[in-house]
Amino acid sequence: MSRLRVLYIGPHPPSPIAVRPWLFLRAMEARHQVDVVAVTQYRPGVGDRLAALRHLPDRAYPLQTMAVESLRMRQAVRRAIARTQYDVIHVEHVRAFPFVPLADRHRVLFDAVDCVSDLFAQAAPYQGRARGRIFRQEAGRLARFEAQAIASVARVLVASRRDAAGMRALWPQAPVSVLHNPVDLDRFRPGLRRSPNTVVFTGKMSFHANRVAAEWLCDDIWPRVRARHPEARLLLAGARPPRSLLRRRTGDVSVTGYVPDLSGLIAGAAVAVAPLRYAVGVQNKVLEAMACATPVVTTSAAVGDLAFNEGGHGFIADDAAAFAERICWLLDDHQLAGQMGRAGRDYVERHHAIGPLAEQLDHYYHERLTTQSTRPIQREVEAI
Repeated sequence: MSRLRVLYIGPHPPSPIAVRPWLFLRAMEARHQVDVVAVTQYRPGVGDRLAALRHLPDRAYPLQTMAVESLRMRQAVRRAIARTQYDVIHVEHVRAFPFVPLADRHRVLFDAVDCVSDLFAQAAPYQGRARGRIFRQEAGRLARFEAQAIASVARVLVASRRDAAGMRALWPQAPVSVLHNPVDLDRFRPGLRRSPNTVVFTGKMSFHANRVAAEWLCDDIWPRVRARHPEARLLLAGARPPRSLLRRRTGDVSVTGYVPDLSGLIAGAAVAVAPLRYAVGVQNKVLEAMACATPVVTTSAAVGDLAFNEGGHGFIADDAAAFAERICWLLDDHQLAGQMGRAGRDYVERHHAIGPLAEQLDHYYHERLTTQSTRPIQREVEAI
């Protein structure tokens, strides 16, 4: 296939923390010429704030996108498009979509990843009365915004069939395809030693779905585990834990905050848990634990449409008593835990390795080209 000129636009620079764009762009840079325009650190000026506030009366413009309004980012995107005739404009997430000029959106491959309006609609009942009302209003704004966005682009990518269905519910003619999340199989791999009593839950703890899950884990699930396994330890590992989680620290519950490399913690744990009450997309925390051959206990919401063999690749439970019981089964039975971990690693190697998924993305790059060229161009990364 021909070597293409690709412009990637994202709400943050690709990095191992944002693993989906990180792995995909590394693979695409080996095949194509890729320019990156991304917000490295959001420090809004007065002009950015005023520009964001002008969108507030628009009920089809979400707070998610107002929060990252950047006049410099808009200018950088316009400059990049003006100086280079790109074959593909690859946009990541709803937060970055408004940075694309209206006249160029027909050339966009929009990697929405998730149906974010669905996420906020699911989240609202768990947020309390006042916050829940804001979440419901934001879900409506997001739904209208996503419908307009997917109606204007060449192709929409999402991480799961559930998200594809959500997008088509917003606009039935949506040109949407499923592209699963890749996993860094070199970074997330089985460890040599495990702590036989350690249970780990990973994720950015300031994210509302992780906060709700961690609170449920600490309050309703973990006391049941400790009643049967008083020696067990729980690690809540991830950046920016809110005060509600810091208050739940005890002798057997640790809240680590930011950890530079979570792979070691996951690979060294006896059990990984993902007690999400609501979710969209595909949960990297589940895939990364499976890649580390660490047995997983999770919920139906977190599994989504993974071909997850309950009792083979991991356990699924949606109430606190059943969730705790399955953690205890794995703490009690090391042979079962080992078999489940190996099955999980095999599943991720077969379904979430970067190679086949990069081939799929490359197909979408070539699918709707506005120009055909093999002329190489100089790579330029413009970070704002």
